[in-house]
Amino acid sequence: MESVILILWILPLVFILSKPAASITCGKATTNKELLLKQHLLCNGYDAKIRPAKSEFDSINITMTTSVYDFDVYLYSGTMDLHMNYWISWNDPALQWNASDWSNITELHLKHDEIWFPHFEHIDSDYEGKPSTSCANPHCKLQDSGKLICQPVCTVTTACTPDYLRWPYHTLECRMWFSNHDEELIDEINYVLKTQYIATNGNNANGEWCMTRQSTNETMLNVPGATKRSVWLWEFGLNHTPHTALATIYFPTFVIVILNMFICWMPSLASEKTKMLLLSLVCHSRLLPDTLHRFDDLPTTVVFILASMALTVVLFTITLMLRWLNDLHVTPPRTIMRWIKHLTSMRAVDWFLRTEYLSLGHKPVATTNYVELRDWPTIVKLADRCVLVLYGFFYLLLFWMYIPLQHVENNSNKPFGLCSS
Repeated sequence: MESVILILWILPLVFILSKPAASITCGKATTNKELLLKQHLLCNGYDAKIRPAKSEFDSINITMTTSVYDFDVYLYSGTMDLHMNYWISWNDPALQWNASDWSNITELHLKHDEIWFPHFEHIDSDYEGKPSTSCANPHCKLQDSGKLICQPVCTVTTACTPDYLRWPYHTLECRMWFSNHDEELIDEINYVLKTQYIATNGNNANGEWCMTRQSTNETMLNVPGATKRSVWLWEFGLNHTPHTALATIYFPTFVIVILNMFICWMPSLASEKTKMLLLSLVCHSRLLPDTLHRFDDLPTTVVFILASMALTVVLFTITLMLRWLNDLHVTPPRTIMRWIKHLTSMRAVDWFLRTEYLSLGHKPVATTNYVELRDWPTIVKLADRCVLVLYGFFYLLLFWMYIPLQHVENNSNKPFGLCSS
């Protein structure tokens, strides 16, 4: 609803301000009432270089509303080109008139260079100031009360810092600075930021980057080689939409996890288990080079893949140890046998041991309560099942800790915001 109200308010204003202003020449005879009114206001001692204040010590308030309507991200250079609309308004008592004396004319359209204009500047990623004179559409509307409304359209390059911790749901934090262009009138011109908007578009789901948050803070900018100055720091938060990464990263990762769980379910005595573990390690190593070279700091998704690879190595080591135990020709220690008898007396453990192994060509060995548990193969079988449970638990824990499935919630009420490729 807020976006609809904003659009209904903006469109008439854009139409009015985009209306070309008639040029004025002082002393030129004309019958046009608007031109006569302009001559009356601007050609009788009005000086566009003088700030419209009661005295040189009084400040003037400039009310601003901003709207970001488009942006372009250049990830390789760490910058973003930001396209913004401004609505700037202030009062100039010298430009008031009585509408009843001028054919009920209540509005005039002026060029920004015909009046005093509060020039500002954007400080970009290279700490270079870009003045408001570089903005497009600087036409203004003047009301009979002396209120001026101007709508410059500006483009500025912002510096961006990526955060790959939750890759592929990573983010960009971009910043720029807004300042008074006239450093000698910093205290005399007071900019008041009324509202900031982020426009929305209809194809939110198709954009690679979506701007979902914007903030403003007053700070001191320390430009190298210059004095400190009071500025507004504007920060923009962008979320990456992982369209292809879900298929190229998540899918093969989960396939490897399923493969590892299948391998873990196989008995340690199965000859194919070690071969498939080696195959799993090869798959992990093939997946890692496609991800490691992109980042300086490891994202949590890459940490999950490395942890899965470590679990594969641990499973391979445990498999070799259990094979060695299975071939022992000595009687297990009494303490171990006592614990095994106690565990197998439990109905759940007995059922767990009776379930058949899922292997490629290995015949399962069934256990019963009538067989005396006194050899290592039974212990190895129970150890295999315990490793399976622990393996599944660790994978669930790693998935919960390291696999992002969405962006972190923020204070924005727009789930996508303004999206762009």
